[in-house]
Amino acid sequence: MWSARLRLYTRTSVWRLTLVFTLMVLLVTASVLGIVYWQTLGDRSQQLERNVLVAAQTYSELAASPTLGAEAMQQLVADRTRRSATMVLALQSGGRMHGNLSSLPEGLAQYPGTGRFPVVVSDLQGTATVSIAVGTRLPTPVGTLVVGLLDDDDQQQLQADYWLASLVALSGALLFTLVAGFLFNLRVVGRVARLGEQMAEVQGGKLDSRLPVSARHDEFDVIAGHINDMLDEIDELLQSVVSVTDNIAHDLRTPLSRIRLRLEEQVTAGSEEQAWLAEVMVDLDQVLDTFEAMLELSRLEHGAGKLELRECELQQICSDVVDLLAPVAEAQDQVLTLRLDVPAQVPGDRSLLFRAVYNLVDNAIKHAGPGSTIKVCQDGRQIVVADNGPGIPEADRERVFGCLCRLDQSRHATGTGLGLSIVRAVAELHAARVELADANPGLKATLSWQ
Repeated sequence: MWSARLRLYTRTSVWRLTLVFTLMVLLVTASVLGIVYWQTLGDRSQQLERNVLVAAQTYSELAASPTLGAEAMQQLVADRTRRSATMVLALQSGGRMHGNLSSLPEGLAQYPGTGRFPVVVSDLQGTATVSIAVGTRLPTPVGTLVVGLLDDDDQQQLQADYWLASLVALSGALLFTLVAGFLFNLRVVGRVARLGEQMAEVQGGKLDSRLPVSARHDEFDVIAGHINDMLDEIDELLQSVVSVTDNIAHDLRTPLSRIRLRLEEQVTAGSEEQAWLAEVMVDLDQVLDTFEAMLELSRLEHGAGKLELRECELQQICSDVVDLLAPVAEAQDQVLTLRLDVPAQVPGDRSLLFRAVYNLVDNAIKHAGPGSTIKVCQDGRQIVVADNGPGIPEADRERVFGCLCRLDQSRHATGTGLGLSIVRAVAELHAARVELADANPGLKATLSWQ
């Protein structure tokens, strides 16, 4: 779980901006540290190198003087090293070393270049330590001369302290920017998640839900405000469509009902066209049933606030439905059975729950086919209606809950195409779930409460 959340946090644009900002901070910090180095420790190092070159130039001129021989130059080197504790001076002449080095440093740059090399220094107590010297090598008429100056301990300590401070500064900048960016990222992801949850509620059917808008009026609040405005417009359009649909259903139902009554009078009076009139009345009944179902579905989807909840016994509801539809199933040579297990009560409207179970059983009777078996099982807060008919393909099981959806594209089968839509609307009003599954063979419809 943590790895999934970490991947989520590190894929956001805020985290990418944090990495870019961290890189910029490190570059700026490193640049500032470099400037500080060259303005302080760098100047001291350059001054030490200049002093070495000046001393090397002086000894080079002395060695080249015609009045000063090899022995005098050797004596000069020995005297100078005895009087100075910071001067490194060595002359290789006649196969011997003179000065305070036992051998010439390997790889030392030749004048006017300079380089650093280690030397062993002994204090007054005889304790030997290793120090760093800055020096140069130059050839003279009397031999190879090395001239250098010890880099004092303060300079070395300052450099060590500088590099430690630089490492701490860069590490601190890296840690601070990453932690700050991660915290900012958590905040942004949290707000986006809350907006996503509200949008999921709207998508789930709670059209009255709106995105939260804080008093900060930041970019998220601006986006939330625009989305809320859009949802308000969509809600108005839906209400307008529902109102128009209801009005059409009401306006058409009344004249159609009158036409049916007149046709029924003709049939009752023994009209010569009685067979034709009977067929017309069947068609009109189908149209009227569709309008009634549409109006009922509209009331269910927009009347949740008027629902009166009472304790309803699920076993009694199932028994009443089976008793009512048993003759219908028997007429189609079907077997309708009922099994009642653990009794249970749920809060709700009994007539609506009866209609939901009725629609599930009626749907099974209509589509399972002659000779099939239909089983109604109630176990606690769950009702299952299963048949051994042709069933519904898995790809169509969600689609059949849509309004006026019928898998028979020729629409020759009886029904309004709104039965399962009403079942789902009733289930949502009662905080229940309705699911379709394979009964192997046939279809299994489950109405359940948590």
